[in-house]
Amino acid sequence: SQVAPGELAEVKARFFREAEAAGRLSHPSIVAVHDVGEEHDMAYIAMERLEGEELTHYCKPDHLLPIPRVLTVTAEVTAALDYAHRQGVIHRDIKPANIMLLADGRVKVTDFGIAHVVDASQTRTGVILGTPNYMSPEQVAGENLDGRSDLFSLGIVLYELLCGAKPFK
Repeated sequence: SQVAPGELAEVKARFFREAEAAGRLSHPSIVAVHDVGEEHDMAYIAMERLEGEELTHYCKPDHLLPIPRVLTVTAEVTAALDYAHRQGVIHRDIKPANIMLLADGRVKVTDFGIAHVVDASQTRTGVILGTPNYMSPEQVAGENLDGRSDLFSLGIVLYELLCGAKPFK
Protein backbone atom coordinates (compact mmCIF):
# COMPACT_ATOMS: atom_id res chain seq x y z
CA SER A 1 0.00 0.00 0.00
CA GLN A 2 3.00 2.32 0.40
CA VAL A 3 4.22 1.73 -3.14
CA ALA A 4 2.85 3.52 -6.19
CA PRO A 5 1.01 1.05 -8.45
CA GLY A 6 3.36 1.79 -11.35
CA GLU A 7 6.38 0.90 -9.20
CA LEU A 8 4.97 -2.23 -7.52
CA ALA A 9 6.37 -4.73 -10.02
CA GLU A 10 9.87 -3.23 -9.79
CA VAL A 11 9.80 -3.03 -5.97
CA LYS A 12 8.54 -6.60 -5.70
CA ALA A 13 11.19 -7.90 -8.11
CA ARG A 14 13.92 -6.05 -6.18
CA PHE A 15 12.59 -7.44 -2.85
CA PHE A 16 12.71 -11.03 -4.10
CA ARG A 17 16.08 -10.59 -5.82
CA GLU A 18 17.65 -9.09 -2.69
CA ALA A 19 15.93 -11.58 -0.34
CA GLU A 20 17.23 -14.42 -2.49
CA ALA A 21 20.73 -12.96 -2.35
CA ALA A 22 20.53 -12.70 1.45
CA GLY A 23 19.23 -16.27 1.53
CA ARG A 24 22.30 -17.48 -0.35
CA LEU A 25 24.54 -16.19 2.42
CA SER A 26 25.62 -19.01 4.68
CA HIS A 27 27.89 -17.72 7.42
CA PRO A 28 27.86 -18.37 11.18
CA SER A 29 27.57 -14.62 11.88
CA ILE A 30 24.75 -13.89 9.41
CA VAL A 31 21.13 -14.68 10.22
CA ALA A 32 19.91 -17.69 8.21
CA VAL A 33 17.04 -17.15 5.77
CA HIS A 34 14.81 -20.24 5.55
CA ASP A 35 12.15 -19.13 3.08
CA VAL A 36 11.09 -16.22 0.90
CA GLY A 37 7.69 -15.99 -0.68
CA GLU A 38 4.41 -14.26 -1.20
CA GLU A 39 1.05 -15.13 0.30
CA HIS A 40 -2.17 -13.16 -0.37
CA ASP A 41 -0.19 -10.26 -1.92
CA MET A 42 2.09 -10.08 1.15
CA ALA A 43 5.80 -10.72 0.55
CA TYR A 44 7.67 -12.35 3.42
CA ILE A 45 11.08 -13.57 4.56
CA ALA A 46 11.23 -16.38 7.16
CA MET A 47 14.51 -16.49 9.05
CA GLU A 48 16.04 -18.17 12.06
CA ARG A 49 14.82 -17.15 15.50
CA LEU A 50 17.46 -15.40 17.56
CA GLU A 51 17.67 -15.13 21.36
CA GLY A 52 19.75 -12.22 22.57
CA GLU A 53 20.09 -8.44 22.54
CA GLU A 54 20.57 -5.97 19.73
CA LEU A 55 23.81 -4.03 20.09
CA THR A 56 21.73 -0.90 20.80
CA HIS A 57 21.51 -2.26 24.35
CA TYR A 58 25.30 -2.01 24.66
CA CYS A 59 25.64 1.50 23.18
CA LYS A 60 24.60 3.28 26.35
CA PRO A 61 27.21 4.61 28.80
CA ASP A 62 25.86 2.44 31.65
CA HIS A 63 25.75 -0.79 29.56
CA LEU A 64 29.07 -0.75 27.67
CA LEU A 65 30.75 -4.08 27.01
CA PRO A 66 34.38 -4.63 28.03
CA ILE A 67 36.75 -3.41 25.30
CA PRO A 68 38.06 -6.92 24.44
CA ARG A 69 34.46 -8.09 23.91
CA VAL A 70 33.70 -5.05 21.71
CA LEU A 71 36.72 -5.90 19.57
CA THR A 72 35.65 -9.56 19.30
CA VAL A 73 32.11 -8.56 18.29
CA THR A 74 33.48 -6.12 15.71
CA ALA A 75 35.81 -8.77 14.30
CA GLU A 76 32.90 -11.23 13.94
CA VAL A 77 30.79 -8.64 12.13
CA THR A 78 33.75 -7.75 9.92
CA ALA A 79 34.16 -11.42 8.96
CA ALA A 80 30.44 -11.66 8.15
CA LEU A 81 30.58 -8.53 5.99
CA ASP A 82 33.73 -9.74 4.23
CA TYR A 83 31.90 -12.95 3.36
CA ALA A 84 28.79 -11.07 2.14
CA HIS A 85 30.89 -8.68 0.06
CA ARG A 86 32.75 -11.59 -1.55
CA GLN A 87 29.31 -12.98 -2.49
CA GLY A 88 28.43 -9.63 -4.11
CA VAL A 89 26.05 -8.45 -1.36
CA ILE A 90 26.34 -5.05 0.34
CA HIS A 91 24.22 -4.74 3.51
CA ARG A 92 23.67 -0.93 3.34
CA ASP A 93 22.12 -0.64 6.83
CA ILE A 94 24.78 -1.67 9.34
CA LYS A 95 23.77 -0.24 12.72
CA PRO A 96 23.52 -1.55 16.30
CA ALA A 97 19.87 -2.56 15.83
CA ASN A 98 20.89 -4.90 12.97
CA ILE A 99 23.57 -6.73 14.94
CA MET A 100 22.63 -9.14 17.71
CA LEU A 101 24.71 -10.47 20.55
CA LEU A 102 23.15 -13.86 21.20
CA ALA A 103 22.59 -15.43 24.60
CA ASP A 104 25.33 -17.99 23.83
CA GLY A 105 27.84 -15.23 23.02
CA ARG A 106 27.73 -15.51 19.23
CA VAL A 107 27.09 -12.49 17.00
CA LYS A 108 24.60 -12.32 14.11
CA VAL A 109 24.18 -9.64 11.46
CA THR A 110 20.49 -9.28 10.64
CA ASP A 111 18.16 -7.37 8.35
CA PHE A 112 19.52 -7.67 4.85
CA GLY A 113 16.17 -6.16 3.81
CA ILE A 114 17.77 -3.31 1.90
CA ALA A 115 20.88 -5.22 0.90
CA HIS A 116 22.11 -4.48 -2.56
CA VAL A 117 23.28 -7.16 -4.93
CA VAL A 118 26.32 -5.82 -6.74
CA ASP A 119 25.46 -6.08 -10.40
CA ALA A 120 26.21 -3.33 -12.90
CA SER A 121 22.83 -3.85 -14.55
CA GLN A 122 21.02 -3.25 -11.23
CA THR A 123 22.88 -0.14 -10.05
CA ARG A 124 20.63 2.73 -9.03
CA THR A 125 22.53 5.95 -8.38
CA GLY A 126 20.44 8.51 -6.52
CA VAL A 127 18.48 6.01 -4.40
CA ILE A 128 19.17 6.52 -0.70
CA LEU A 129 18.33 3.69 1.68
CA GLY A 130 19.66 3.21 5.20
CA THR A 131 19.80 4.89 8.60
CA PRO A 132 21.30 8.40 8.33
CA ASN A 133 23.39 8.30 11.55
CA TYR A 134 25.29 5.28 10.21
CA MET A 135 25.54 6.10 6.50
CA SER A 136 28.79 6.66 4.66
CA PRO A 137 29.15 9.99 2.81
CA GLU A 138 28.76 8.12 -0.50
CA GLN A 139 25.50 6.59 0.68
CA VAL A 140 24.13 9.95 1.84
CA ALA A 141 25.03 11.40 -1.57
CA GLY A 142 23.14 8.58 -3.33
CA GLU A 143 26.28 7.37 -5.10
CA ASN A 144 27.10 3.82 -6.12
CA LEU A 145 28.32 1.80 -3.13
CA ASP A 146 30.68 -1.03 -2.45
CA GLY A 147 31.61 -2.88 0.73
CA ARG A 148 33.57 0.08 2.07
CA SER A 149 30.27 1.79 2.88
CA ASP A 150 29.36 -1.07 5.24
CA LEU A 151 32.80 -0.76 6.87
CA PHE A 152 32.26 2.98 7.42
CA SER A 153 28.95 2.17 9.14
CA LEU A 154 30.61 -0.53 11.24
CA GLY A 155 33.23 2.03 12.32
CA ILE A 156 30.42 4.20 13.66
CA VAL A 157 28.98 1.19 15.52
CA LEU A 158 32.44 0.46 16.99
CA TYR A 159 32.77 4.06 18.17
CA GLU A 160 29.32 3.92 19.77
CA LEU A 161 30.07 0.60 21.51
CA LEU A 162 33.28 2.04 22.95
CA CYS A 163 32.02 5.52 23.90
CA GLY A 164 28.29 5.16 24.47
CA ALA A 165 27.55 7.99 22.03
CA LYS A 166 27.38 8.54 18.28
CA PRO A 167 30.43 10.21 16.72
CA PHE A 168 28.32 12.64 14.66
CA LYS A 169 25.41 14.73 15.89
